[in-house]
Amino acid sequence: MKSLRLKLFQETACYTKPFANKVGETYPLPPYSTVKGMIHQLLQANELLPLRFSVQGKYESKIIDYRKSYMVKKQSVSMPIIFDGLAGSIPVQDNMSSIPLYTHMLFHVQVIIHIAGEEELLERIQDAILHTDTYLSLGRHEDLVRVDEAVIVTLEECEEFKSAYSMYVPKYYFESDYPKGIPYRLNWTYNIVNGIREWSKIPVLYVSENTLIEEDGKFLQTDGEHVVLWNE
Repeated sequence: MKSLRLKLFQETACYTKPFANKVGETYPLPPYSTVKGMIHQLLQANELLPLRFSVQGKYESKIIDYRKSYMVKKQSVSMPIIFDGLAGSIPVQDNMSSIPLYTHMLFHVQVIIHIAGEEELLERIQDAILHTDTYLSLGRHEDLVRVDEAVIVTLEECEEFKSAYSMYVPKYYFESDYPKGIPYRLNWTYNIVNGIREWSKIPVLYVSENTLIEEDGKFLQTDGEHVVLWNE
């Protein structure tokens, strides 16, 4: 089986958690929907591409920054609105004020992404990455990406692994005896219902590097170092 492997570096990144209103919290790795969005933006795709992802990586430290957040008060509820990365002036509304908002950012981030799909589509993505005439970002608009590698690799089966990086481990790989990790429910795809996005979510565990994982099912790996666990 073939896969496109991307090795990316970001000086800083914030993969913002939904509904983190008081503080701009970040996931430890980019969620699947964020990776999917970067690829679709790169190809200027207007429809959902049949792709699967495996995400792993690490960062040096976590820092705190500020960003400007606008608050619109309606009745007794105040909700922050972020305009980062949007072109044009800020729309002014009644009862709107601005406040500084704490934002968690990861520093010196290495991300390794494996992408599964038809080989022709993988080659399109690879060519677009290597010959893009603009910059890539992953997370916020200003979270720039340096591409260190974009190669098509061959995957091989393995029974167990000890990952060299922290990674998202989808729970469907295990019937029981989950490895130790932090549980998340990551956004994947959505339907628009009454003008609102309703997301389908994938339960995963964020597992630290050097965690030994064993299971009766088959895992996939490349070059004996990078493990691949598809999101679905």
